[in-house]
Amino acid sequence: MSKFINLTNLIININYIHSIVIKPNKYYIHVMSNKCNGSRWSIHGFGIVHSPLYNSSAIEVCKIEHSTDYKIVSDWISKNE
Repeated sequence: MSKFINLTNLIININYIHSIVIKPNKYYIHVMSNKCNGSRWSIHGFGIVHSPLYNSSAIEVCKIEHSTDYKIVSDWISKNE
């Protein structure tokens, strides 16, 4: 099984897929960011490290506008159900 979904102009690492919202004739693939932010407030080391778990971007795949990509994602979902 491939660890990537190869779309027409985009390669998605499946390890970063947070969720896929399935709508009529559209998929919204939510991909998590791997950024971590951190800061230190004093010399004693108090601070915060923040990983934006819910800060994801959505990739829209439309059946009408991106029929080839829509079929690729549909086949991938079917294989992994």
